[in-house]
Amino acid sequence: MATTVQAPQGTAVIPVHAIVFAGTGFGVLLGHLARKPAPAALLGLIYGTVWWVLGALWIMTANMHLPVLTWNAVTSSSLGAHLVYGLLLGLAFSCIAQATARRTGSVGR
Repeated sequence: MATTVQAPQGTAVIPVHAIVFAGTGFGVLLGHLARKPAPAALLGLIYGTVWWVLGALWIMTANMHLPVLTWNAVTSSSLGAHLVYGLLLGLAFSCIAQATARRTGSVGR
């Protein structure tokens, strides 16, 4: 049976949604290019930057009725978080892809 998580508004919903949705999107859109660590890290950084522009600079600021695509203290600190998220996402995907390839015997494909 499904249960509802009780958390203060916006506390866990947005990060969990972002991790699942954005992580799945990375695998679907860029997974075939991110099997090795270096390309995966670069693609992860680019992917994190794209989500920063979409999320922090555009969607969140528009929802708060603030000017969109503006640089300020919040958006600048958010950039670092999105870059770290993208980097870790790319590297994690690469590690999982390599482990899966070794397990299934499809290394190098």
